Parts: sequence; C-alpha cells; structure tokens
Amino acid sequence: MTSRRIRTNPQSLEHPIDSDFIESIIIRSEPAEDQSDLRCFLTNVLLFIKRVDGIELDDKEKDYPSHSQFSHLTFRKGTSTAEGLKYRLRTIRRYQITNTQRIINIIASTAVSTPKESLTSRQIRIIEELHKNPILAQYELAKRLSTTSQVIRKELRHLRQQFSLATIYNLDYSKFRLALFEIDFRTISLDVSEKLEMYYRRTPPLFLRRINFDHNYRDGFFHYLIPDQPAGHRMFAERLKWLDSNFFETSSTFQILSFRIDISFENYNISTGTWMLNSDTYSIELLEFLSSKDRGRLPPREKPFGEPIQFDKTDYIIASTPYIFGEKQHIEVCQKVLEQHGFSLSKKTIWNRLKRLREIEALYPSVWYDSPELEELVKFSIDCTPEAVQPIHRIISILPYTYSVGTEVGLTFTFHRPSRCASITGLLAEAFDRIDGVSNIKVFRYEPTFSPQLFTKTADRWDESRQRWLLQKGDI
Repeated sequence: MTSRRIRTNPQSLEHPIDSDFIESIIIRSEPAEDQSDLRCFLTNVLLFIKRVDGIELDDKEKDYPSHSQFSHLTFRKGTSTAEGLKYRLRTIRRYQITNTQRIINIIASTAVSTPKESLTSRQIRIIEELHKNPILAQYELAKRLSTTSQVIRKELRHLRQQFSLATIYNLDYSKFRLALFEIDFRTISLDVSEKLEMYYRRTPPLFLRRINFDHNYRDGFFHYLIPDQPAGHRMFAERLKWLDSNFFETSSTFQILSFRIDISFENYNISTGTWMLNSDTYSIELLEFLSSKDRGRLPPREKPFGEPIQFDKTDYIIASTPYIFGEKQHIEVCQKVLEQHGFSLSKKTIWNRLKRLREIEALYPSVWYDSPELEELVKFSIDCTPEAVQPIHRIISILPYTYSVGTEVGLTFTFHRPSRCASITGLLAEAFDRIDGVSNIKVFRYEPTFSPQLFTKTADRWDESRQRWLLQKGDI
C-alpha cells in the first residue's frame, strides 16, 4: 500500500486576521503602558482589512476613533495593501515581535504597495494634465488627450487602483490662525532618541503634526502647528527650551510660509517602467547646468500662505479631513467625522462649505500618485538666500514628485527616490552646495507612511465667538 502526500496551502492553515488575532499580539506587547495605544492602532488596521474583505462594519466599528498613524476612515488603498497588512501581522505574531513601537513601525512604515507595472504614455499625459488642473472634468480631459470619456474613465480607474492617483487638498494653515513650524534636530545619543520617540508616541501633544527620524536614528524633524497668538508662541518657545535641554545636541527651528508641488516624467523610461536618476545619467556638471537655465517643464502647483479668515469649528473640521476620495465619498467621510465631534450637517451643507473653502483657497488642490518603484522619502532642508531658491527649484524639477515649502531661512523639499537611484541624493547635495547663497544643507531619509492622518481634535480648542485658540497645558 502506497501512501500519498497531501499538499496543503500554508495560507489556508493561517489563523484568520480577526479580533482574537489582534489581541494575541497586544497581550504580549511591551511596555504594558503602551498597549492601549497599540490596540487603537491595530483595531484601525483590522477595520480597514474588514472593509476591503467586504465585511460590513457595525455602528460601533464605524465610529471607532482614529489612530494618529492609521485611520480606517480615510485609508484609500485596496486589496494589495490589505494583503500586505495581513502578511505583516502574521509575521509579527510568528516571530513574536513584542516591542510596541516596532510593531507600529513595521506596519505604518513599510506597507506602501509599490506599483508592479509601468505607466503608459497616455497615463503620464493624464497625470500631467491633472497636475496643471487637479479638478479638470473627465470630458475636458478626454478632449485634451483626443480620446473619449469612456477611455479616460477606464484609465483613471486603473491609475487609482494601481498608482493611488488622487486629488488632495492642501490646507492653508495661516487662514485658520495657525503657524506651521519645523524643528530639525540631532539627538545626544541613540538612547536619547528612543526616549524622545517614546515620549511623543505615548502622549502626543495636540498640536504636534508629525515626528520623523532619519535611518541613523539620531537626526530627525518635527512639524508643529502653533496657534498664531502670543500664548501659542510662548508655549512653543518653552517646549523648544525643554527639548534643547533634555534631548538635542543641535537643532534649528523655522516657520513654513508656502508650499509647492513639482511633477516630472522626463527621466521615466516607459518601456522598462524605471527612473533614470543615477550617476550614469547625471553628473554634478549637468546639475549645475540645469540650475543656470530656465527649461520647458510642467508649471509647479504653488501657494503662499494667506491672511486669516472668519471660521467656525465645522469649517475647520471639514478642512482638516483629508481629501483622498472622489467628491461623494469625501463628503460622506466629512459627515462622519463631524458627527464624532457632535455636529450634524447635511451633505449639501458640507458641499457648500467645501466650495467656499476652495474658493478662498483655504484648501488648495493638487494631484498625488505613487512613484513607480518608490523606495524611500528623501528630505532636504536648505538654508539659503532668496536668490538661491530659484536655481534649487530648477534642479529639483527633474525629480518625479517633489513637495517643497518656503521657509524663513530658505526651503525644504521631500522627493520620492526610486530604487536603483541612490546616487542622486549625493549628487543633489553636492550640486546645491555649489550654488551661491547656500549656507547649510541637511538630509533626512525615511520610509513613507501611507495613511492620511486626522488632526480634527484641535477643533475643540477653537473659540468661535472670539476667533481665537484657547490653549491648555500640554497642548504643545
């Protein structure tokens, strides 16, 4: 009698990703005081997976509070990312990873789904046209590309699914009486970096926008939103003094005054789906030449921050809810977030308020897409004279997708560095260093996070009657 080996699919033997699975990770996590934060984070991940898997959420699940690093309400990606999240959750349990922050980092920093195919010339044209006018109607887009609305509709669906194409709305903080500051820092030691990160992860101040560390885990940067009034600036100065005394070896702080978005496909190879941004393609001499010439390129989307407006809490909540869907879905998400804050507005009312915020450019549209072969985010913080800004912008206009901001001391910009293009970072740093008026350059490298974050809780501090922020101890 011969025996027959029965093959089984290892995945079929895996425990399903459910609340028991999530709890089995949480119960082993350390330190114990961080378990409630981890539970909030992993529950948001689970709710996103359930939605992708077609499981209807009950009312309690729909209203579950967001985590600062993952919000199931605003997450925009689909099946491929859900599978990636499941794989990482199983890996965490299989290898018994117990450190709370490491668990969060594994999921929040590495679950970006990289497109597995090339962009076509028509898809590139679509992205370029939407960059020029992010709210262009489909029929207008079809006319510009000499094709039909049906073809455009199909291409847009594909771009959204495979390349996360989306219209996003950038918030002009100044219009809401907020000042955006960046703190670039280097910690005293690796141990101090860990203490700093744990402090901010466990008890994030209400007006903290983000904290990121470079791969070396000593350099990093904060973004802080400060109520633009004497009390806000005083509390921020006290916070800076405390950080300098306890954590920083060196630091610099500056206010962000404008933003700009550049898109370019001139270095994209359609046939291979790869970017040509390396030392074989570019040299210091070529970059210097680019900095000295005005070239034909896509115009940037750029906007200086403006003057304050009259607004109420609902205006602020609507403006602060990330726009990553189509109009209909975005209004539905706004309605849900407003309900969490105790406001009941009709969809028509929300649409009218959104329309007003766009007309006065409190919300400014731009297009977003995932760069093919995205490997890491690289951020340059450059101190320079106003005259040096233009040649820097000429150079960075060759990069796939660049988000830059104007500051009191120069500019900072972040770009998506594609794989096999590691040398471009060093080439850029050397080219910038040769520009007259550049006095200091800092470079940060970090993995992209993939979930838009909700910062609507700050609305609780807004006094509508006096049009000012009411700060409490610990808010900054």
